[in-house]
Amino acid sequence: MPLLKPISGHTSCRGVYRYLTKNERALASDYLNLDAPEQENAAFNWAAAMDDTRSRWRNDTPWGDRPCRTYKHYVLSPDPKDHVNLDALRELTIAWAREHFGDFEVAIVYHDDNAGHIPHAHVVVNNTNIVTGRRLQDPDPKELKHSLQRMAKERGFSDFDSAEEKASVRGRVRPRTLQAEHVRRAEREIAEKGGYSWVADIRARIRVARSVTRSEDEFRGLLKSLGVGVEGNSAKARRRDWVFSLAGHPTWRVSGESLGLGYGRESLMRGFSLGAAGHLADAGERRVAELARPAVELDDLSELERLSEALAWLKGNRIRTAADLAAKGTGNPEMTAYVLGLDILKEGGTERAPCAEAGEAFLPHPGRKRPAQHH
Repeated sequence: MPLLKPISGHTSCRGVYRYLTKNERALASDYLNLDAPEQENAAFNWAAAMDDTRSRWRNDTPWGDRPCRTYKHYVLSPDPKDHVNLDALRELTIAWAREHFGDFEVAIVYHDDNAGHIPHAHVVVNNTNIVTGRRLQDPDPKELKHSLQRMAKERGFSDFDSAEEKASVRGRVRPRTLQAEHVRRAEREIAEKGGYSWVADIRARIRVARSVTRSEDEFRGLLKSLGVGVEGNSAKARRRDWVFSLAGHPTWRVSGESLGLGYGRESLMRGFSLGAAGHLADAGERRVAELARPAVELDDLSELERLSEALAWLKGNRIRTAADLAAKGTGNPEMTAYVLGLDILKEGGTERAPCAEAGEAFLPHPGRKRPAQHH
């Protein structure tokens, strides 16, 4: 059952080209409506070709009072249980791209830089119809996903549509809240009085962990070193979820989705399936680990919360580089100044330290006791 994540681009294609081709990590590439070299893996600057097409059709200009959407970027991730090889993934991805974007320039780059080295596809669609010159109208996301599931099923792979039909009532129940962040009244009241909230403490540690890990194993390992336990919820629960608890306090337990949808098992697993997409550069992730260490050791919840909120803000605004921060951070100068001081927005270029090893630095200070205020 392949996952599909859409991302809108509003800049030149040079940035996404550099991201997808850096460090020679691309396994292969495919193209639609682009004059690419016939030789496999030959160098081809498809970003320049797409930028030129948009410029010639004058499709780089804003649309009314909205910024120009220059391209769409879709991440297609097969289900690990299907054991889809690169050739099968290429055939499926090309067929899907032709069905929906047959009159557009399309570059498809394949990676396997996730935890399980599972091949996945990055599909970049230029915003200009090469037949009519019209701009790409955002296709119906549901139709894109359903057609992908249909094609997967036709090829003998598992698909979400069939899985949903067979799912139990438990799996179909709506979550209790649709908010990405959900803060209960008791937690707000404690924060207003300047007290300690163990729920806020767990939330801050999860924020940090989900920002610098790219698989379930990494996430669980780092949270363990941060003093947070993770286990599945009851078989009788309305929805499958994870329950988080603080080390040394077995009764301090909270389910992920009660903290907000972004903390639930389903949302976290979806994020892990995308590998490095949306993450800071590797050096930036290691820097986050260095910054979180003293906050955890000294039980400084205020600093840990501030760091975690900054990471959430960067992710929400798709800020991964200093250039992104300069372009998108003008509306929040205080947060921008704080992030600049963290020095986490550096380009990658060094090997990423395994998270399990990095997590050892987060071990709580032995013998330190936490305030007894409950929630």
